[in-house]
Amino acid sequence: MALFIMVGMASADPRYSIQGVYAVTGFASCNLQPSPGAPSIEEADFIFRHDGTGSISNGVLRNLTGPVLSYTAEFEYTVTKEGRIEITYPEAGLVVSVKDGPYLMTWDGGPSHGVISPDRKTITISCGPPLFLTVIESTPGNPPLGATAYCMVSLSGIRIK
Repeated sequence: MALFIMVGMASADPRYSIQGVYAVTGFASCNLQPSPGAPSIEEADFIFRHDGTGSISNGVLRNLTGPVLSYTAEFEYTVTKEGRIEITYPEAGLVVSVKDGPYLMTWDGGPSHGVISPDRKTITISCGPPLFLTVIESTPGNPPLGATAYCMVSLSGIRIK
């Protein structure tokens, strides 16, 4: 219990928190079993609040083998005094849709590591080691519940607000 309180207090401490909207872009590749991975370009706005919570909005994934996808997520984060970020997705994960179209599925996680510059102007976000994702909600005709993927994500960006 004490550890939980200390982590919560550390995230709320302005010295070890992030406040702002960061526009990121980069590359991703997900291998949805049994299909091979396809490279893609990814863009999103990561919104960080001082209380250790955040969200992803305007997420767009343009891959070479399928439709343009959009995604959103709610997350919690911690950041060390050295600027290392860890992100968790306690409620669900990435909610994925066809861009301007129907809902497809929800993954159980998303990019989980990052680094913020000392001046808080630039950020990198990745999945750390290759990320293992599982579909936890899905509509018919899309990857079924329990489908898995290994993803590699590398994003960088700047503070825009």
